[in-house]
Amino acid sequence: MRIAAHNRMLSAAALKAQFSVLIAPLAALSYPFILTGFNASVTTITKGNVGVLPWLTAAVSLLLAFAVPTIALLAAMHFAEILQPTVAQLRAKRMALLAVAAPTLFTFIGVVLSMLGDPVPDTWLWVACWVLAVVALFHADRNAPAPANVQPVPAALRVAHGISALLIIGIFLALHISNHLTFLLGHSTYDAVMKMFRHVYRTDVLQPLLVGLFLFQIGSGLYLVWRHTAAPSDRFRSFQIASGVYLAFYVLGHMNSVFIFARTYLGIDTDWNFATGAPTGLIKDSWNIRLLPHYWLGVFFVLSHIAGGTRTVMMAHGASKVFADRFMIGGAITAGIIATAIILGMSGLRLQFV
Repeated sequence: MRIAAHNRMLSAAALKAQFSVLIAPLAALSYPFILTGFNASVTTITKGNVGVLPWLTAAVSLLLAFAVPTIALLAAMHFAEILQPTVAQLRAKRMALLAVAAPTLFTFIGVVLSMLGDPVPDTWLWVACWVLAVVALFHADRNAPAPANVQPVPAALRVAHGISALLIIGIFLALHISNHLTFLLGHSTYDAVMKMFRHVYRTDVLQPLLVGLFLFQIGSGLYLVWRHTAAPSDRFRSFQIASGVYLAFYVLGHMNSVFIFARTYLGIDTDWNFATGAPTGLIKDSWNIRLLPHYWLGVFFVLSHIAGGTRTVMMAHGASKVFADRFMIGGAITAGIIATAIILGMSGLRLQFV
């Protein structure tokens, strides 16, 4: 009896460990179907004369869409705190960080396939990739320790990454976020501010410089992520790493959408209509709905990533960890408020002053 009970406990523990390894890619795999469920509910609502159920399913679907990167982030934090991870746990941590970027990766894939003439449905490709990820994790060694070849990150690269980020903020990001907040004021105000700011970051000198800075951020950032994930880290550092992974793919996808898809492939301006998915909008269109989590998380992670980087600099210059942690939490809360304001403006909310 005791042996049987002990074996059952071991089996339950093994099953729980296996589930923790697979939960992030399984959540990412479900992402397109969650968006489909939201669109189906919204389509029903727009027909009118519906009860509370379509509204409830729409709300739940939208929450689940944001739950996917949240679950992946929590999984990455869990594995990051393990001091001596196995091969499977290290691989699961890195796969979870990739799953955090599911909303922006799904958008990126959709745009690329659209330019290629949609040779295969983006959902098919998405499912195939994440099924392969699940299989790779399922067969990863859960007993062998991960190689202990942690090497320090070059200080010069970290400094260069930070300086590059400051230049991007000064040349482009501060103006771009400010411009996006004017979505709340309407089409004409947004376009007027956009045209004014473009005289800064679209000049013949600054635009190529800005592209180069972004490419450097992507390359150096992913290199730093790979190095940092080889070692254990606390939850604040894990959040910083996860936000960096999201931003690497977000920026790459955004540059593709602006420079290649819009300006070259479609030959259109990346104005109000392009950003808001006009004329259908973000909410009612089955394709455009993917842009809502994509944009919200993009704004949230870029601002909270800056807060996380500031936290690291503060502690390096003598600030207490408690104060630095609180600063980062406050920065993340502020980032969430700003991201929500922008998305509400993009979705149709308007502020009127009387």
